[in-house]
Parts: sequence; C-alpha cells; structure tokens
Amino acid sequence: MDKESKIVKKVHFASAAKRAGVKKGDEILSVGGFPYVDETDLLFFEEETTIPLTVRRKGETLSLVIEKDEDEKIGIDMTESDYIIPCKNDCLFCFVRQLPKGMRKTLYVKDDDYRMSFEMGSYVTLSNLTDEELERIKRLSLSPLYVSVHCYTKELKKKICKNPRSAELFSMMEELAAAGIVMHTQIVMMEGINDGDELMLTLRELSKLYPQVKTCAVVPVGLTKHREGLPKLSPISPENARKTVRAVEDFNEQMIEKNGAPFCFCSDEMYIIGELDLPSYDYYGDFDQIENGVGLVADFFNAAESELSLGVRPKGEFSAITGVSFAPYLKKFCEKLEKEYPVKIDVCPVRNDFFGETVTVSGLVTGGDIIRQYEGKLKKNIIIPRTMLREFSGVFLDEITLCELEKKLKVKAHVAEGGDGFIKILGGRK
Repeated sequence: MDKESKIVKKVHFASAAKRAGVKKGDEILSVGGFPYVDETDLLFFEEETTIPLTVRRKGETLSLVIEKDEDEKIGIDMTESDYIIPCKNDCLFCFVRQLPKGMRKTLYVKDDDYRMSFEMGSYVTLSNLTDEELERIKRLSLSPLYVSVHCYTKELKKKICKNPRSAELFSMMEELAAAGIVMHTQIVMMEGINDGDELMLTLRELSKLYPQVKTCAVVPVGLTKHREGLPKLSPISPENARKTVRAVEDFNEQMIEKNGAPFCFCSDEMYIIGELDLPSYDYYGDFDQIENGVGLVADFFNAAESELSLGVRPKGEFSAITGVSFAPYLKKFCEKLEKEYPVKIDVCPVRNDFFGETVTVSGLVTGGDIIRQYEGKLKKNIIIPRTMLREFSGVFLDEITLCELEKKLKVKAHVAEGGDGFIKILGGRK
C-alpha cells in the first residue's frame, strides 16, 4: 500500500481524535495494536471506546490513546489513495482484454481488490491474497465478500485463470467460512469448458460451505467482437442455456428443501438465451445477486407495478432506450400501459455495434450507438436507464455525455433508476 493513504488529512474539531492529540499530517502506523493499512482499520474500531494509536510525527514515533463514547465518531479523515490491488490472473474470458482501444484509461484497470469487494460488491478471485491480507479479512470481519469461483477442479481452474494460486481458492474460502465471513459467489460459464458436470460439481462443493457461502450466480460468458489474439470461445448456445437453467433450478429446489432458502440462480441473460420464461419475483429471495443480472427483470417490473399502485398515471409520448435482450419484455409491458393510460411509448432496442452484436445488455449500450441508430427517429422525451451511464455521472462508456446526446438527437433525456423510476418519469414526477 502507498504511504499517502496513511497520512491524516483532517482532524475534526472537538472530536475524540482531537482530544487524544492526533494532528493533521500524522502518519498512522498502527491502530488497536495492529499495523495500519487503510481507513478500513479505523472503521473497524469506530464502535470501540478505547483505541490505542501509534503515529509518526516529524520523524518521532508517538503512542496515543483515543477515548470516546461508544456512539461517537473517531473524527479522522485520511488522505485519499487511488491504489487498488491489481489482478494477477489472465482469465480466458477477461472482459477488460476484450475492450476496444481508445477508451478511458480506468476501464483497462484489472483489479482484484478484496476491499472493493467488501465496500462495493465487486467480484474478486482472491488469487492475489497474501497471508497477511487473509488474516486481515478475518480479523476485521470484512463480510460479505463477492467471490468469482468459475469451477472446482484445480487443474481446470489454473487453465481458466492462468494462475497457479487460483487453484487454492476453495481452501481460502473454507478458512474464511470458518471465521464467519459470508460470501456471495459467481460462476462465469463457458461453452464446453466449465459447464455441465463441472458446473454441478462446483455448485455441490460450494453448497457444503453454506450458510457462509450464501448464494451463487451462474452467468453466461460475455464476448465482444474485440477478441483478436485471445483464446477462442463460443457464446452459450440456446440448448446449453436451457439445460443449465433446468439443472440449476433443480439443484436450487434441493437446497430450499434442505435449508429453507434459495442458493443458486441463473442470470436473466441465461433465460433469455435459452428463450425461457423468467421466474417470478418471489423466486429470487433477498435479491443478493441482482448486481450480477439475477432477477433484474423481475425487480424492474415489481418496482414499476408498485409505483403504479401509488396512483402515478403515465401520460405523454416517450421513446424508451434499452438493450436488445430487455426490449421484448419492456415492449410487452409498455403495450399494457398504453391500453390503461393516455401514454405512448416507443421501445427502442439498441444494437451493440461498439462491442459486438453478441452483447445485448442495457448496461453496455453506448451513446454513439444510440445516436447512429436513432437520430431523427425519437420522441421529444426519451428515457435512458441509469445502468447505461458511468456511476455518479452522465457519461456513457464511449465518453459521450448525456448533454451531447441530447444536443445531437434534439431530445430531452430522462434517466430512470429501476422500474419505479421509469414510471415516475412517465407520470411527470422526478
């Protein structure tokens, strides 16, 4: 870790840290008797009333003790660090390696950072964990974690990840489970590689760690058209998707019968590839895997119906921008709305020319593709799903901004957060 992340940026006025003598510019060496790594260490001790602290100030090492009430904040802001733990794998399906050239630099960063897994729910392989980091996860109870598994057989795991360390994953997961760490897992399924018998073996082995391994999502491999020089992989076939859905659902039924809770799910995309009806809202339990595309469609329409039940009345004319895979479901729903309310909604699926037509999800639609395919064809008001834009911004993956899109298409763009947000826009509400 870099030294900058250990420097105190600010000590809040009248805070516990201020009373203890902590000063701006101090370098924190240890907290609670353990070496300081980053702000997560401070968060762990936030509820403690007595916190030993060792700092370095102008070359001198000082021992301080923070005394505070149980519900009082420590009162320290640390210097922000942009350091992330890099990925040491070279996975067959790595999406970063399938990106076209010329995109923003941050998109090409391959991270495998357990801290981001805990804080943001991003998936990690744990292949680069040191013994010290493994102990830190257990000591700080960094739970839940989100873990990419892919397969159980060690030799196959090394082939998929191209990293000998990756084959030790289940040993690390057993150690984390014994320490009470909860894990949500995923399997990126590839045709003829980790599907079929290997997939079911992996699910069975993961289920042995239940309830610490709480859920597993099975998602089809994502392949763009930018795979020059990369291993040859085939998209999941409809027949394989149907076979996989049936097998995963059957195994999930066994887990529900045994444990009283669902355990494994196929992503919505697997059902769509297999041309199967999607499960109902109740199937997905707590929706722990929704960020993995599991239950997104069911959640969207449940939230939309809930908003309608509050008395929101859609009205006016709109163009709804979406990915190819979601378009048929949204069109059917909008046709229903048009029969019940004074509203007209053109559903506009966007073919993904940027990444390739095999990429059909809304979250990877670019502004450029929307402009090229729909210039002069849209209603004055258009609806864009939040998933198309970079987090906390109005920028698409190809760096086109929402403002640029509006100017080029001569429209007013409304950004919808989920099904309830979609209905609020149709009803004229923010």
